[in-house]
Amino acid sequence: MKFGGTGSGLELVRQLGNLYAKQHKNLNVQIVPSLGSTGGIKALQAGALDLAITARPVKPEEKGVESIQLCRTPLVFAVNPATSISNINAGDLVQLYGNVSQTWPDGGRVRVVLRPEAETTTKMLRGISPAIDQALTLAKARPGMIMAVTDQDNLKVIQKTPGAFGLTSLAMVTAEQAKVQLVSFNGVEPTLQALVQGRYPLVRDYYLVARTPVSATAQNFINFARSAKGASLFKALHCLSVEQR
Repeated sequence: MKFGGTGSGLELVRQLGNLYAKQHKNLNVQIVPSLGSTGGIKALQAGALDLAITARPVKPEEKGVESIQLCRTPLVFAVNPATSISNINAGDLVQLYGNVSQTWPDGGRVRVVLRPEAETTTKMLRGISPAIDQALTLAKARPGMIMAVTDQDNLKVIQKTPGAFGLTSLAMVTAEQAKVQLVSFNGVEPTLQALVQGRYPLVRDYYLVARTPVSATAQNFINFARSAKGASLFKALHCLSVEQR
């Protein structure tokens, strides 16, 4: 079976596929490098994938496919592990994105990592407040800013660049064992417990997308993903199965 789609969900679906393959000895799991949610859906429609992993549901104009909600995880602010900061609030974000020169409390230079405009993380960031939306527009217009095209690029830059700061998902950080420092938002730690309790506001949902009518092969995998074994794997990767919400 061949999977592809949003970069932040690739390792999650790889581990799910490998677990599924233990029960299906002749199954070969293949993961296509990051295509993004839209790219994954287009590849699925073209017959290049068996299932897509996405960070959004299918849009009405995307014909011949359907989405199945898989799990949800906190969308987290992350910094380079050498950065001494534990919390960010909404006012800090306005300063970090809106001002040309910013330093962390330890004196290190802030290096904001931006994402393409179509990314769900960018849209969610803009939606926090009008002031953050305006600050992000200023940051994107500023020459010399770091732009990470894929989720993998984003996480690599945060890990390797002194003072780097950006958005990723808790499930991706966990699945890829990334060496980053996660930051609380408005004093709330980005944990599954805080997500369930409704205290942590930033959420990334993951979906499996299949062609319609759904083939028996795809449906069997979807059923496994939504089973107790699938839910247990998701929980270990800090992604809460929709069955457990």
